[in-house]
Parts: sequence; C-alpha cells; structure tokens
Amino acid sequence: MAVHTNATAGAALGNELRAGTVAQVGSTKRIQALNGMLHANRPNVDITRARAYTKIYKQTEGMPSLMRRYKASAEVYRTLSDNVYDHEQLVGWPTQKIRGANFAIELHAHWLAEDLPNLRERTYDPFDITDEDYRELEEELLPYWKDKTMAVQWGHYVSQREWNRGQFGGVSDVSNYLCANGSHFIPAWTDVIQHGFVKYYEKAQRLLEALDPNDPESIDKRIFYTGILEVLEAIRDWGERLSAACARRAREEKDPVRKQELENMAAMMKRVPWGPATSFHDACETAWAVCFFLFVEGAGPSITWGRFDQYMYPYYKEDIEKGILTPEKAMELIEELYVRVTSNVWFQSTQMAYIFGGYYRYPHLDVGGLDENGRDASNELSYLCLRAMRYAKTTSPAVSLLLHQKTPDSLLYEACELAAEGMGHPSFFNCEGLYSMLEHRAGGLEGYSHYTRKDILKFGSPIGCVEPGAEGLQYGHTDSGIINVAGAALMAVTNGVMPEESDNMFAGKLLTFESGAPGSFQTFEAFYDAVKAQIKYAIDEAHANLLICEKLLAEQFNLPTFTVLLEGALEKGKDATAGGAKVNVGPTMNMCGFGTMVDSVAAIKKVVFEDRAATLEEVCAACMQNFVGYEDLRTKLQAAPKYGNDDDFADAIAADLWKWFSTCTMRLKMYRGHYCDAAVQMVQSNVGYGAMTGATPNGRLAGMPLSDTMSATQQADTHGPTAAARSYGKLDFPAYTNGTLLNMWISQSELIEQS
Repeated sequence: MAVHTNATAGAALGNELRAGTVAQVGSTKRIQALNGMLHANRPNVDITRARAYTKIYKQTEGMPSLMRRYKASAEVYRTLSDNVYDHEQLVGWPTQKIRGANFAIELHAHWLAEDLPNLRERTYDPFDITDEDYRELEEELLPYWKDKTMAVQWGHYVSQREWNRGQFGGVSDVSNYLCANGSHFIPAWTDVIQHGFVKYYEKAQRLLEALDPNDPESIDKRIFYTGILEVLEAIRDWGERLSAACARRAREEKDPVRKQELENMAAMMKRVPWGPATSFHDACETAWAVCFFLFVEGAGPSITWGRFDQYMYPYYKEDIEKGILTPEKAMELIEELYVRVTSNVWFQSTQMAYIFGGYYRYPHLDVGGLDENGRDASNELSYLCLRAMRYAKTTSPAVSLLLHQKTPDSLLYEACELAAEGMGHPSFFNCEGLYSMLEHRAGGLEGYSHYTRKDILKFGSPIGCVEPGAEGLQYGHTDSGIINVAGAALMAVTNGVMPEESDNMFAGKLLTFESGAPGSFQTFEAFYDAVKAQIKYAIDEAHANLLICEKLLAEQFNLPTFTVLLEGALEKGKDATAGGAKVNVGPTMNMCGFGTMVDSVAAIKKVVFEDRAATLEEVCAACMQNFVGYEDLRTKLQAAPKYGNDDDFADAIAADLWKWFSTCTMRLKMYRGHYCDAAVQMVQSNVGYGAMTGATPNGRLAGMPLSDTMSATQQADTHGPTAAARSYGKLDFPAYTNGTLLNMWISQSELIEQS
C-alpha cells in the first residue's frame, strides 16, 4: 500500500519557510525572542527517553512489569535536559533541543524501524535527527524494542488480516490508539499547584507503611507504592538539578537584570514543583512542569490545561494585591507558557502523520464557564488568556471559551476579537451541552456517570478535540476507535469490497464482509439494513481490538505520573491504565465521514429506489470505476437531496443514523468496566481516510476528502448557514457523550463590522 512516504516537497517547503523571517511576535521583546527561538527550530527527535527506557528494561529482565515501567519513568526524569536559555522566565524542557519529540519507543519502535530512513524528508511531519542519534536508534535501541511494542503484542491476539485491517483498512481503525497511550487527560491542577508533588510522596509513604503483608492485595500494592515513590523522588531531584543550572547561569551572567532573574529562577526551582506554589510565577512553573512531564511519560496528545483561569486566579489576585505582579507581567508569563507548550510536538508514524499531521498535540486551555454554584466564573485572567493568544499567535494551546447564558458581553467580545485574527482560536463550547455529556459519561444506554454535579460545574472542561472531561477525575483515551461510516456505507454497495481506485491495502479486495450483492436489494429498507450491518461490523471489530489494547496497557504500559495526578488513584493502589480514576472512559467510537455517508444513502434512496433512474448494480460499477464512463450517473447522484440544507429527505436519514450509531456504541462494555461513548470530532482525519476510501455514491471521487466532522459535505450546504444550522439542530446531541464538533466557514463578506 502506498502510505505517502518519502516525497520531499513538504520537507523542502518547511525548510524554505524556516530560512525566511521567523515568527518574532509577542507583547514584549522577551516573548518575541522566545517565539523566534521556537520557530527557528525544525521539529527534531530526542532519544533521551528511548535511551532511558532501554537501559532500565535491559537491567530489569524478569522483574514485575509494573516495577520495570515505573523505574523507567524515574530514569527518564533523572536524565532530562537541564538547559536554561536566554530570555526565559520558566524553566525546564522535555528535550535537549527546542521543539523536540521525546517519543515512546515502547510504542513506536515497530513503525520507526521502517520509517527511520525517510524521517528527515517525509512529506508529512518530517523530523530532524542527528547522525549520532540515528545510529544509536538504528543499531542499539530499535532492535531491542521493535518486537515488543503494543501493536506487535496486539498482533499475537488477532490474525494478520485483522491486524492489517485495524491499521490500514480505513474503515474500522485503531491505529491511533496503538501508539498514543498516555493522552486525553486533565491532571489535578488545583491540587498539585496548591500542594506540590511532595503531597503525593507523603501519601504514598503512608499507604506503603500501612500495608498488611498478610493481605493478598498488598503484594501488587507494595510494588505500586514503591515505584510511585521512586518516580516522585526523580521529580524532586529534577527540580534540584534545574535550580543548580539556573544558579550556574546566574554566576556567569554579566547583565545585572538577567542575573537577578536567574537567581530568582534558581530559588523558585527549590520550591516548585516539589512544594506548594507561593506566587503566580511559581504556579505557572508548576503548570509547565506538569504539562511536559505528562507529555514525556505518555505518547499521545491532549494533555489539557483545563480551567486555567480558575485554578490560577488565586495566585494572580494575591500577587496583584501585594503589588508584586502587574497584568502585563502576568500576560507575559501566559504567553511564555503558550510558546513552550507549542514546542511539544507530536511524533507519529508516516501513516498517522498523514491522517493527524501538523505536529499539534491538542492541548486545551479553557476560560469562562460557571462556578460550582452556577454563577459566571470569569475573571481578569479569562481576558488575559484570550489577549495573550492575540499577541503570541502560537498554534498551542487551543484556547477555548466556555459559554453560558451569563457569559459577560465583554468576555464574548474579547473572544471574538481573537477569532477575528483568523488563527483558529478560540473554540466556543456550550456549557449546557458539556455538562449534559459529563452527566452521562461512560454510563451506557441507561446509566449516569460517577460525577457529582459539583464535580461537573467546578472541574468540567473539554479535552483534545471536543471531548468532555474533568480535572483530576477522569482517565481514558477519548480519540481511539475511528469508524469511517462513509467507507462502511460504500461497503454495503460493493458487497464488502474496497474499490481499486483507492490508496488502500485492501483495494480491489474484500475488506469487511459480504452483506449482499447490489442486485439483491429489492427495497431501500433492505439496502439500509445492509448499511447499518456494515457500520455495526466496523464498530464491533474496533471494540474487540480495543479491548485487547486496554488489557495490554493495564498489564505493561503503565503511567505513574498520570496516576498520582488522579484523585483517589493512590488510595486504590491502581495505575491510571488499570482503573485508578474515579471516572474511567474510553476507548471510544468516533464517526468519520458522517455527511458523506448521509448524502450517499440519500442519493441511493432518491436515484435508485424512488426515481428508478439507475440500478444499484450501476451505482456499484460507477464507484468501482471512479465514475469513469458513468459521468451522467454521477450528475444524477450529485443532484440528490443533501444533508445541511434543511431538507427532511436527507436530514431524516442523518437523524436516524446519528441516533442509531450512538445506541450501537453505548451498549458496549469496556475493559475497565465502564461503557463506550460515541463521538463525531475527528478533526482533519477526513483527509487521510478519504485517501483510503474509493468513490462514494454521493458522487465524491476516490481519494478525495470525506466530509468534515459532523458538518455537511464540502460545498453541499448550498442554502446558507441558517439552513445548515436547522439541519444540525435535528440531531440528538446529548446522545454523543464523547463530544461533537461542527465546523462552519463563513466568508468575510458575510460579516459586518461593529459600529
């Protein structure tokens, strides 16, 4: 299968851009310099973590898996960079160079062994790597790991055909989950900033000492607590190393202003993140350290800042009242956080970079919303966070506004000012919808989540793309099973065969199952049943594969730092991957190509079964031939009613399939005991999965993008945004407890300036 490998166009373009003017933007000269430093660096591979994991795993052969994993995590923290750069006020980097990827070799080795020769010049997300690190990876590190990754181990449970179909078939896909453990998480920000990691260290000590050696559960818990203590000691030592590094730089510094800054940073690193934050600057440092610890320990995206303006505001308010902080200085620190989190790039295989490319790791930072008493929670920091992004102009984090009926007009205006910059910030989230999803999160068809209303109001915020989460209470990968429903509907037309005109390993072959020859369907209802059967087949296959992945994660791919930042996990003595969270979620089922699917089914209903203008055999042949020789039929299919135009012919199909997909998903029990959630939020994956999908009955040609998220098919919503909104309003949004995402593009000419 062609997987868009080593074409050099993308890499060459990136190099040309970096050779030109770098993005020296920001509200102060300090931020302009830091932004310039960020953009002057090409994304690069860092092997610090890979080296540490390999060293420890070789030393610990025969030891319990949890012990090995925790020791390896501790070794990573012991060997992290202690670089201190000019201009910065916050300290610590996850990699030796700016904009590096400290990747998870235990998840990535199987594909990296193949992709390494093309890594520097591949079209999507190329990475620099030094010749020395390349050699060490190729000769020493990858040979040890390439047959031990989760994808390889998952392959021991399934057939080769199932293994290929789950990663390269493009209809029922789990490839994202296989390489993205440790993601989609809102740590206990309020608690860790207020108390520091020392709180968890002392708690783990008490729990270890209290174990009864005659209790069978104490066997595993002793390993758990001992490992947690070793990881936390490494975090403490990291802070001391960084303090010493700042002190060294201070001694060498000639400029008295910078010298004082470095001395202050050295003192700060003696306090945090090990101990409680005592200032807004301290709190920003702890927030940054926690963020990159989690990005280094995990391999996936979406380590989320959560309700930043809520947990940071007490420090801001106190410092303002003391006269030791100004709003301008606070905004500069926030801008520096934005620059630093943008430096955390996502390292993916060539295949996954094509689907999820852009290096972006989907961190959210949310402002606004309600407090635990249902009152507007916005404060001065809410405005500063929005304003900081207007100046910093970074891709990360995804700054979001939590909207509700009491949102101040002034805050909404500030958000619109940012939106007018055209950078994709901010996202707008409806609190009512978010809270409703959290109430039913992972609860199944009839159930409720384990969240209290107070939990939801105080800690609820989006994760990743749009998924609902809560600070310190929830763990699970919320962007995992990907169901290409447009491809599944196509399989109902082609009797399970993927057309040859597609960039797919199964092109011209049976991909799913034979649900009926095209000529066998005498009624639309019979065909519609085949569409649902193909979608259900894809859901069930993804579910079976994800259960195996969850088992492997719980047994071998544990996450100690995630675990200590979950409320109640230490008391349970359970790792995050094994059910330590108060609310366990994921893996989930995420619909891709919804509009394409609806339009395809509507076109067949109209053209084949109502107008009798073609047979289903002809539609099948047209899709197989990418409409070559079937141009007239394509025109008829394209003229059929389309979703997104307030036309009940198509919208009724959309509403039915929408609700049915959710019901089909939420019946499924997951490995950690909860139920599966449904979602429609697969951002740019419609491009990658479109490339793997043959021509579809709505007239879309092979390889072209599928429809975006839950939005109408591109250029099919021809009756304007109001008609489109009416179509979307016919869908049952609360049924999608893992979130929904709608993209609407409105041209500048349709907007008016505020007078």
